[in-house]
Amino acid sequence: MKSFKKQDAGGDKGRLGRAPHALSMLLAVLLASAMWYAVSVRDRLEAQVEVNIDYYGIPPNLVVTDGLVSKIIVRLRGPETLLRSIPRERLNEAVDLSDIKKGVTIVPLAGDELGPAFRAFEVVDIQPPRIVVKADTVLERSVPVRTIVDSPLRGGALTVENVSVSPATVILRGPESVVSTISNVPATIKLDPKAAGTTVQQSITLDTPSLVTASPPSVRVRYTITSGRTVVSRRCRISVETDAQHHYTVSPDEMTVLVEVPEALAKSASYLQQLEVSVLPPAMDIDESRKVKPRFRLPEGMTLLNPPTDDVTVTRTKK
Repeated sequence: MKSFKKQDAGGDKGRLGRAPHALSMLLAVLLASAMWYAVSVRDRLEAQVEVNIDYYGIPPNLVVTDGLVSKIIVRLRGPETLLRSIPRERLNEAVDLSDIKKGVTIVPLAGDELGPAFRAFEVVDIQPPRIVVKADTVLERSVPVRTIVDSPLRGGALTVENVSVSPATVILRGPESVVSTISNVPATIKLDPKAAGTTVQQSITLDTPSLVTASPPSVRVRYTITSGRTVVSRRCRISVETDAQHHYTVSPDEMTVLVEVPEALAKSASYLQQLEVSVLPPAMDIDESRKVKPRFRLPEGMTLLNPPTDDVTVTRTKK
């Protein structure tokens, strides 16, 4: 009888030990179900995200001329918790263009082709839903360089001789439809009017159409500005830089300056009249006088040879 009672007590103890374990398992299942419901079912929302697009795989014999977009808009549906966790500032997708052909190729943007960052969501919409890629065959062609002289002064004021360019020809690479129509590449020489009578050497970057590159991208040009320069004396009236000029007097009210100009413009009244001398009056009381340095406005190509060292006197009057 005693032995039987001991066995019965041990069985009760085993059943009592298993009960808390089963209760823990049940709680774990309920907690997991609640978490799954909170993440996957409850509070499902829609969100719109902006995705940056990168491209790879473009065939080496083709150049894309149009159709590439830098961003797409993706509308997603999913749990609010996961939607808020998307790092939107770093969303990037790569699009494979290895299958494009010359002409027009339509590349669809399907939701199942998006990266792992979107697999936890339902992709509702993508805009644009496709990319219409236009491509052309790459063409390389040798063309001559044509120099263009650009002078900031009126025609004939500066004369240029002995213009040379190195190299004389460059290799253009780009879409066949564009490169095949180019007969030469312009190199624009911007003349410095103050460099008259000198030989100039400079590097000029070539200006090519969009998607067309030049090899080398720049050339060296050498030229001589054969027109000379001469010195001219000008008597200029000193103006006051203010809307109330009649409230001020200047002493002296004129000054003589020496300027160097291109020879072709030495007798041009319209050009020489662009030389202006002025003063900017400070804040002053009535009848107060101040010493002020004069200001000079020179037209393009003119050099001031004797800038005055003396100040002029500005007086505020009652007028």
